Order: sequence, then C-alpha cells, then structure tokens
Amino acid sequence: MNPRQRRGILLLTLSALGLLGVFVLVAGYVADVRKEVDPKIEVLTLAKPAEKDKAISDDMVKTQELPRQWAPKTALRDRARLIGQVALADIPAGSVLQEGMLGSPPELATGEREIAILVDAETGVAGKISPGSLVDIVATFGGNDQEGIPAESNVVVPGARIVDVGQPELKGGNGVQEQTQDPAQVVPVTFALNPREALTVTYAESFAAEVRLALLRPGEESELKKKDRVYRRPGTTQQGSQ
Repeated sequence: MNPRQRRGILLLTLSALGLLGVFVLVAGYVADVRKEVDPKIEVLTLAKPAEKDKAISDDMVKTQELPRQWAPKTALRDRARLIGQVALADIPAGSVLQEGMLGSPPELATGEREIAILVDAETGVAGKISPGSLVDIVATFGGNDQEGIPAESNVVVPGARIVDVGQPELKGGNGVQEQTQDPAQVVPVTFALNPREALTVTYAESFAAEVRLALLRPGEESELKKKDRVYRRPGTTQQGSQ
C-alpha cells in the first residue's frame, strides 16, 4: 500500500468517526427534547373569548395536548368542571383554562330580584338543577271553553338563572301547589329575575294549572322566538289567551 492509499484510508476513517460523533450528538439532543415534550396531557383551552360573569358554553372550549412539563399545574382537564361556573374576568381566545379563572355566578346582577317558587319534584327536573343552572319556566293554563279562552302552555321566562335549590317538601297550599289526593313532593327553587319576570312568575304560580322547568344545556342561552314560547292545541283560537 503506497502512501496515497494510506492517506485515503485514514481520511475515510476520520470521516466515519466524525459521522458517528455527529449521530451520537443528534441522538442525545433528540432524547433530551423527547424528555421535555413527553408525556403529553390534554388541557382545556378557549376557542372563543369569554366574557366576565358569563357561562362558558361547550362550543367555546377545545381540548389541546401539551407536554406535561409545560402545562400549568392548575390547568383544567375535565369539562364537567365548567358546569355552573362563569368567567371571573374577560379571558381571551387561546387561553388555557385554569383554576381561579372560573367561579360561581354572582347571586344577583344589577336590577335583579330573588324570587322563590315551589316546583314539582317529579316534573320540574329536580335533582338535575343546581345554583347557576339555566331553565325555561313553563306554565300551563287551563283555559275556559265557555269564554272561548283556550288552554295553553307558555314559556313565561326563558333562560331563568337559578340561585338556590331547597329541600323537597310535601305539596300544600293554593294554585299550582294545591294538595292532591296523593300528596307529592315539591322543591323550593330561587331565581334571579328582573322585576317584570318576577311578576310574571308570581302570576303563573298563582293561576297556572302547572309550572315546570325545562333545563338548558350548560352554557347555552334560551333563544326562543315569541311564536315558539306558546303552544295551543291545534284548531283553537288565540282569543283571550293569557
């Protein structure tokens, strides 16, 4: 082997060692990066901005994967944690939802009043409602055939916010809570309503044959049009409607 061949072999060997060294360095770097980004966890982030004192609806939230090491320790991961909660401040889109960003809704907003009514425990979604729940308050009026007043069911207050739910008790009293032959249970439910809504609910409780609650999905607002708030049996007229 002549000197030129020996130099060629030496250069090839050095090149191979250099490539091996580069491979080792890259592999070590990749391993370090992988340690930082693995494992990953799913956290809840806002797809849309949230307003202060407003509930965060399901379509405002998305799930995002983040490395556990980089995710905030207080990040929320369960959508059930959003039920009955409102944003405590304006939160921009893209934010990771964390403990301390959400809280219970304020008891009363400016101009609101607290009013409590008794709701049938069997038909009023009792057991599923809690403070912060939104419901449509539905009253059924019996009507009067002789006077041409049709029976109707009416959403008297759409999207009413519940501030308290009491303990079940036996029916008794007048109007919608009138005692029946087989006494059933009613539940006192307190709402935050404006003065007009409070009067409407008081009237319904006093004169309606029945008052029920229709529970809305968490974060959803009632967007019923006026024509969708009243139901009468087909063929009846609107004369003298409540």
